[in-house]
Amino acid sequence: MDSAISQIQTLAREAGPADKARFQSVLRQALSDLESPQDSLIQLYNGHLRIAVVRLAISSGLFRSLSQSQDALSVTQLAEHCTADYGHIERILRYLASNNIIEEVGQGQFKANKTTHILADGKAGIFASHSFDFTGRIVQAFPEFIIENNYEDVTDGTKTPFQKAFDTDLHCFSWLAQYPELVEQMQQVMKSFRSGDWIQGFDQFEKDALDSEDQSERIFLVDVGGGSGHQCIEVRDRYPGLHGRLVVQDLPEVVKEAPEIPGVKIEANDMFQEQKVKGAKFYYLRRIFHDWPDAQCIQILKNLRSSMASDSQVLIDEVVLPETNVPWQTAMADLAMMILLGGRERTQKQWAALAEQSGLRIAYIHAYNDPVAFHSVVVLELDHV
Repeated sequence: MDSAISQIQTLAREAGPADKARFQSVLRQALSDLESPQDSLIQLYNGHLRIAVVRLAISSGLFRSLSQSQDALSVTQLAEHCTADYGHIERILRYLASNNIIEEVGQGQFKANKTTHILADGKAGIFASHSFDFTGRIVQAFPEFIIENNYEDVTDGTKTPFQKAFDTDLHCFSWLAQYPELVEQMQQVMKSFRSGDWIQGFDQFEKDALDSEDQSERIFLVDVGGGSGHQCIEVRDRYPGLHGRLVVQDLPEVVKEAPEIPGVKIEANDMFQEQKVKGAKFYYLRRIFHDWPDAQCIQILKNLRSSMASDSQVLIDEVVLPETNVPWQTAMADLAMMILLGGRERTQKQWAALAEQSGLRIAYIHAYNDPVAFHSVVVLELDHV
């Protein structure tokens, strides 16, 4: 047994990203096999309590105190650091240690582990608040909403568990616009889920970028819904010859706050209206479509299609779900999109169906980076090319 445990620990330290993902899946199945029926039921109960205790420990500064100390700290010391009752902190510490969130090194002695250091980061507080205070309310409304709607799929962004949870008829985005602090919180959380470098290894895009440097008039790339322009900056820095031929678009209120970017034009444009830039080589959309049901996605694509030249392409930077054995992280993201926005993550077949209904077709798919999230660029072209 000790030898097997040692091998597992070595693999955990030395495995690459793909092997780690596979290893986690195997261990998760093994843990499930080891659980008794009672263990399985108690784990369900524990899920609610776990995020609540983590949120409490973050707000009290408990993780920060442990993370900043090189030595183990006693219950008394931590109670003083957190300005909390000894009995309360003792029980919280006991729970956190039993869930491997901190390490118990002796009677009444605790120290930070890897998870503690992660949760001591200031961003963790934002993440925990968003998960517990905002998303948690929607998750609580989820079962009743589905039952009331006869177990139908959620395909309308104004009729989701979000509306039930917050007692509103507004779309989630419209409702959030009233609460800037929640918008900022959500943006910080979304940064934690950002995919990797979509350009790396994208050979056809690089060839087109280099070949296009002599075409001084044509817009090379329009980043639709591109916020403050991070993707255009990345393209500009990699391919200086495209200076002045990159455009980032977003809603007027977003563009108004965006700083000027040398070599990049920033303009207001609603993706549900006519596309202003005609005949660009690429129209790029990053993590846009998973926010919307099919009907809105088709509307966006049709608006782009009407502005495309014969060799224009739409680059959809999104998840492409596998048809089987979807990792839990990606399946979770799909349900999160459903309960908040009526959106979804999509399989290749579902992307192909959206393209077909919009007068487009999939030219090819560039998969990149992540063995769990299946980040890809779905490249669409006109269906008559």
